[in-house]
Amino acid sequence: MNRTYQRLMLSSEKVLQAMKPGSPIKGLNFFKGKNAPVALQRSEYPDWVNDLVKSPISLAKLKKMDEEDASDREKMRYLKLTRRLLIKENNIEAGED
Repeated sequence: MNRTYQRLMLSSEKVLQAMKPGSPIKGLNFFKGKNAPVALQRSEYPDWVNDLVKSPISLAKLKKMDEEDASDREKMRYLKLTRRLLIKENNIEAGED
């Protein structure tokens, strides 16, 4: 995905359409004797599809958040990011020996 498109997708509140409705989706035409699927209007997709375009919450924001206010998904992301950070720190320390 090019950077200009990423910036457009992440910077505006309005959800942008990646492909024009009716255009064939490349790479998904693997069934013999069938046409490639075509892109639909954004409103025809389930609501969770729009959530895929949102950037994930950063560790700094998660640290500021109260545990009671955080959703299960946010708690799991916090644990994942803190484990990843701990692994990186341990790797740096192991490299210094």
